[in-house]
Amino acid sequence: MTTATLDRSDAVTPLNVTRLHFIESSPLRAPLGIMAVVFALTAIIALVFWRLGSVPGSTVWVESSMSNPAVLWALPGFFGWLGVQTVALTFPLALSLGSTRRTFVLGTVFMHVTLAVYVTVLLLVLLALEKATNQWFVGLYVTNVFILGSGDPVQLAATAFFGVLLVLSVGGAFAAAWVRFGSIGPTVLAVTTVLALGALAVLLVPVFSSFQPWWLVVAAATMIALSVLAQYLFLLRATAR
Repeated sequence: MTTATLDRSDAVTPLNVTRLHFIESSPLRAPLGIMAVVFALTAIIALVFWRLGSVPGSTVWVESSMSNPAVLWALPGFFGWLGVQTVALTFPLALSLGSTRRTFVLGTVFMHVTLAVYVTVLLLVLLALEKATNQWFVGLYVTNVFILGSGDPVQLAATAFFGVLLVLSVGGAFAAAWVRFGSIGPTVLAVTTVLALGALAVLLVPVFSSFQPWWLVVAAATMIALSVLAQYLFLLRATAR
């Protein structure tokens, strides 16, 4: 066992739980692999359009390329799955090694925050390289895209950090509902969430015309906090399987 092993003779801390989550390096390696696939697919699609007559650097090329949603479709799926796994699979092991439920939730949150920071830094580095090489020398737009802030590093950082943390936290909440209530738990949670968001959207219709981007940050932070609270409340009385 590695140095990340929890010692049952000592008090288990949230940091111990975080280290337990990172015994496998796949949470850190997978985002690199995903971005490599995104880069490859973007290059292939760009090559196809070039062969069809599109001109790299033209107005149409730039606008179309900056609409590239590949990062949006590629990363959330992985982090949603990972958010579920960090709770559903690790919770019983952590408890068997002496962790309390509160300690487990805190350690899992620390792990999620660490991953969100890691992905944010990764995307910022790729954005800097993309700009420094004038879109990878051949007009490829991978991180300098509309969905990530059109090249604005601050907007990219906020989008990446809160987006990754939100997906991980929501995944953890659904996993906790499954651990506590079985298969009915995630179903009830999903229906409740959809109804609540729908009602909230209806109530906020009058203020949509004055929408400000920072509202999204507040909304994401609120949903993250509620998801973490749900994890704790569900796991407080859950039976380790």
